[in-house]
Amino acid sequence: MTGKPELVKKTWFYQFARLLGKLLAAFLYPATMINPEKLEAISAPYIMIANHQSMMDPILLAVHLKRYEIRFLGKRELTRFAPLRWVVKKLHMIPVSRHQSDLGALRACLNTLKAGHVLGLFPEGSRYPGSSPMAHIESGFTVLALRSKTPLLPVYFHGIPRPFRRVKILVGEPIPFEMLRQESDELSYEAVQMHIKHVYQQLHENLEHQKNIRSRRSV
Repeated sequence: MTGKPELVKKTWFYQFARLLGKLLAAFLYPATMINPEKLEAISAPYIMIANHQSMMDPILLAVHLKRYEIRFLGKRELTRFAPLRWVVKKLHMIPVSRHQSDLGALRACLNTLKAGHVLGLFPEGSRYPGSSPMAHIESGFTVLALRSKTPLLPVYFHGIPRPFRRVKILVGEPIPFEMLRQESDELSYEAVQMHIKHVYQQLHENLEHQKNIRSRRSV
């Protein structure tokens, strides 16, 4: 799947909202971004995936990705109230009916990637604060990952974003589509889910290892 991301113009509403989010993050929700250069190095189209800890997750991701405007997949309930529907539409949100098959949302996601954008997804489907990352992955994400044939960029929230509490956000290595194939070259939903879980387990262990090293040095 190919696109022309550099020709996609940025929108004033998204950039204004991003500025407000940047101020909010600076004063209330501080975050330490680890490997931020990986956000700017990868070219669209691709799918940014992250474990879901709080409602601040998409805001923090949008604030730290300067190169592109992210098209997040969001729950359809947000579009029921007309003023809010206008806002999320301006922010490029793709509405989806959660925990059920939504072919319209799937097509919208594929078209978004085909147009050369960044698609933002939380494969867990709902917020699972404090739990093991990617312990549950929605089947719809797996279908999309295989049909899109685009890279995945994993981002790991180590901690729950809370006011005046710094959270660490680790950007992992991009996952090429070819990595999601089995040795037999047949596509497997189970293999994709296992691979994603393994990637996030490694991201978690890397941060814990760094934390232990710092603790020993401070003794």
